[in-house]
Amino acid sequence: MAKAATTTAVPSRPEHEPGRARQTGWALLGRVAYGACQLGLLVAITRLGGRADIGDFSLALAVTAPPMVFANLQLRALYATDVDARFSWRSYAIVRVVATAFALVACVALAAAHHGQARWAIAWLAVAKAAETLSDLQHGVFQRRGRMECFGQSMTLRGVGSIAAVAITLAVGAGLSWAMAAMALTWIAALALFDWPRARALRVPGTRGDATVRLLLQGLPLGTVFLLDSLHQNLPRYFVEATLGTASLGLFAPMAYMVTIGSAFAFAIAAPQAPRLAELARRGQARELLARTRRMSLRTGALGLVGVALAWSLGAPVLGVVFGPAWAAEAHTLVVVAIAGTLHFAMVPVMLALTAARALAIQLTCYLAAIVGCALACAAWLPTGGIAAAASASAIGMACGLVTATLALRRRAAAMEATA
Repeated sequence: MAKAATTTAVPSRPEHEPGRARQTGWALLGRVAYGACQLGLLVAITRLGGRADIGDFSLALAVTAPPMVFANLQLRALYATDVDARFSWRSYAIVRVVATAFALVACVALAAAHHGQARWAIAWLAVAKAAETLSDLQHGVFQRRGRMECFGQSMTLRGVGSIAAVAITLAVGAGLSWAMAAMALTWIAALALFDWPRARALRVPGTRGDATVRLLLQGLPLGTVFLLDSLHQNLPRYFVEATLGTASLGLFAPMAYMVTIGSAFAFAIAAPQAPRLAELARRGQARELLARTRRMSLRTGALGLVGVALAWSLGAPVLGVVFGPAWAAEAHTLVVVAIAGTLHFAMVPVMLALTAARALAIQLTCYLAAIVGCALACAAWLPTGGIAAAASASAIGMACGLVTATLALRRRAAAMEATA
């Protein structure tokens, strides 16, 4: 009987799910629009400010990302895949608010260690990121309820709002710090007027009461995992800023950030599958879990290869038109960045499957492998290889993480089969 239970087919479509293609389309629209607007934000800062401003903005992103990513504790993924309703919404909200407050204090402390425009840019960007983390939990509600149109609209709203706020502020002659303040106010408004009201009507109540501490303990490994992921993605930027200076960081960061648009496609393919992967893991259907994850990784990896081809053929003219001649001269770096992005896209579904299977602690090993590989490559190549070496180091780190994550998922699947 136990064996038969594990092979029961998963319902093709939950009652609340409006259609996988529609979900994927809205997730894709939101991520692409947000990524395109963030790229436009870099263009606006470059054209209306300068290389120093883009360097300070990139530094602010690199400084604020790790604390805020850790504060997420990946509660959105946990809520979206909490098919047994183990925790109440109140528990999720308390943990997210407290963690975000601590992250905001940490970012302000880090900002105080810098000087001039960079200090205020870091502080205001931290406020914007704090609002973003609170919106992120509301997105978990949309994801769980199969309402990815709300997610897509929210991401588009914040993306368009941020580029409009920053461009207008810089165009009237205010500095980067004021532009970051305007963006923070825009994201706070999006949270208060769009995300919160819509998510409130869609929340799934927990059935086992409040267990805030237990949820925190479950989220801490994931928060640490994605802290390490953020450190890994920003590690080349730290090395570039420390070794080559802020001006070189201004050259490297826009190319590295162009991968964000590609990651939108990877997210759009993987995110709507999260509840289904969690259901497969709950039922012990390890082979189907592996098969679905493999198909998603092949699709996201193929998208990455398209990006590599576009970077190879169109990188120089596009960089020249969008950013300027100095960036066009480094077009070969964009190709290597695209290769690193391909590995990252292939890794996204694997990490999602590990989360769905509640293989949380092992994810630490995956990102530690990525960090070690990236750091060693940066230390060895960056002093003489320039920003192209930073991109190569990122690719090395992603390869180490992908291999480790794939092996971890296979091991988890084997354990599921043994238990079944």
